[in-house]
Amino acid sequence: MTICKAVLFTVIKCSVVVMANFAVLSSTSYAAIPDSLNPGSSNPDTSKPNLSNTDSSVKTKNTANPSPHMLELFTEAEKNFIASKKVLIVCNVLQQASENASLKIVRLIAEKSGLVFEATPLIAWAKALEELNSGNCDILPWATKTVARSEYMNFTRPYVRIKRVVITRQQEYYFRDLDEVVDRVFVMLRSNHAVAQIRNNYPNIKFVYVDTIQDELDYIAEGKAFGTIVSIYSAANLFNNEHKRELKVSGVLPAVYDDIASLATTKDNALLHRILEKSLLATDPRHIEEFMTEGAVVSFNPDVNYQKYWWAVLTVIFVVSVLTWWNRYLKNLNAQLTDSKRKLELLSVTDPLTKTYNRLKMDEVFTQEIRSSKRYCSPLSVIMIDIDYFKRINDQFGHTVGDRVLEKIAQLTKSNLRTNDFLGRWGGEEFLIICPSTDIKNVHVTAEKLRVTLEKTKFPEVDNVTASFGVAEWKVGENQESLISRADSALYRSKNAGRNRVSD
Repeated sequence: MTICKAVLFTVIKCSVVVMANFAVLSSTSYAAIPDSLNPGSSNPDTSKPNLSNTDSSVKTKNTANPSPHMLELFTEAEKNFIASKKVLIVCNVLQQASENASLKIVRLIAEKSGLVFEATPLIAWAKALEELNSGNCDILPWATKTVARSEYMNFTRPYVRIKRVVITRQQEYYFRDLDEVVDRVFVMLRSNHAVAQIRNNYPNIKFVYVDTIQDELDYIAEGKAFGTIVSIYSAANLFNNEHKRELKVSGVLPAVYDDIASLATTKDNALLHRILEKSLLATDPRHIEEFMTEGAVVSFNPDVNYQKYWWAVLTVIFVVSVLTWWNRYLKNLNAQLTDSKRKLELLSVTDPLTKTYNRLKMDEVFTQEIRSSKRYCSPLSVIMIDIDYFKRINDQFGHTVGDRVLEKIAQLTKSNLRTNDFLGRWGGEEFLIICPSTDIKNVHVTAEKLRVTLEKTKFPEVDNVTASFGVAEWKVGENQESLISRADSALYRSKNAGRNRVSD
């Protein structure tokens, strides 16, 4: 019986290390932009950002210049934002794995973009949400996207998925399902999304709320609560603390309760959101994997005489070795699939010639904006643009010149729109602009401004280029196809009336 207990103790302790790494390895395979899609890139930079200077002070700023490969991804407005060197404040959320984990993960993802960061003092999660909402910080890492938060926050795609575990005192039993502990009291961080998830399936579980992970552990140690539910990344290093050896991992929650982390920004900071999204796409997922694994290293020195149980130790080592080998084997098999996924991620968002949104992305934006206009009773308008006599340009000067004309018109149009407007290539020489919170009168003014700007612009090979514009405002109950059809009809009225004009 004594030998069995010792073997069980060893297996359970070591399993925490395996679980911590597996949660990261199985969840960080998010697409990075392939080098083949970076024009002019013959020697891509795949080096890992240097984060060593972030340990000295949360006030340390990075001074990195944007990578040449990154510049290819950004629009002119985004490049200007980066060039302004505005200091962006990162909400430095309390993370037991590292005091500077919040700043480090933001730098790891976005440092190559050339953005400048500075962290707040360490703050609790609930306070971090308040600080972001009030504008006292610009970026909130470790954020989980919810319907309620999406009303006032933008979220990047997730960069990591981490297992949640239950931590209790040593004397508590191990359990497989929360059904076994529905009558117990759990202590949780305020504003923790896991609470709402768990309540949906286990409404009878009782919760008390505190501000920090340390407060949670104190509640457990003092017997005020049965346990707490935290991500393995937040809790791992606690077990290296001699004063926390009375705690243990008593259960692992199913994947549906995983901590899925994104970078969050406020809704009115859409430009920063797009930069962070592109930076995340361009980040090598192996760097995030290494960062998360380093933060979840657990060491144990239990009072067990391993000489008596060396067979058990060797068995555990063998199992861990096999799991590690198998995990690496699967990663190698998935390499080609990952490369294909990276290409699809980029192609699904951006038109390769004009660097504007493509039609697939514009359809997605249309659905979102019509839903938003219905919900908030706000106006929504569109502008359809068609370049006049574009076929004549291609026939007279060649398709290469025609492509350069399209690129310049896209850049010119983008620089004269608001940050919350959406520009996309709709057809060969057609562009579509979606203008949220804009009525027909104001969208007409915007279209006329674009028309005049284009008319006055000189193009090197073809001198002057003009365009015809059609505008329409969304009507209650109208679908996307009907709105596009009305804008298209207005566009043809402009063409029939002599081109180079705006019609509604």
